[in-house]
Amino acid sequence: MISLKSHYGLKAIIALASNYGKGPVQAKEIASSQDVPVRYLELLLSQLRRARLVEATRGKNGGYVLAKDPRIVTVWDVVSIFEGKALFSKPLDEGKKEKENGISFVWKGAEDKLVDYLASIKMTDLLEKLRSGKQMYFI
Repeated sequence: MISLKSHYGLKAIIALASNYGKGPVQAKEIASSQDVPVRYLELLLSQLRRARLVEATRGKNGGYVLAKDPRIVTVWDVVSIFEGKALFSKPLDEGKKEKENGISFVWKGAEDKLVDYLASIKMTDLLEKLRSGKQMYFI
């Protein structure tokens, strides 16, 4: 359901969030620390930059920084960049039979719950979980 792009993109944002306020991080450092292929990571960072979640600086001391405070960036902010706003439900074709469309509420309900869950997890929560090794529970 959630693509590898989202998974790797989230790993990149975690790396940048853990370095927030300490200056730019080069793509090769992120790739190495998060076990992501550097060429693929650069493509993902480009998408994150276009979405204004990441800022890039060129030059010897350049690299990438998280453009927003990790206390306000959520997992959904990252996933929605790569997946779009719809995960399960797609707009129904008007020509479809009502019988086929009758269960679309199931997918829409599942999507709403997943989006709510992902939007409830801030990068700071995720970093704390990773540092402590404890389970996270969100209601």
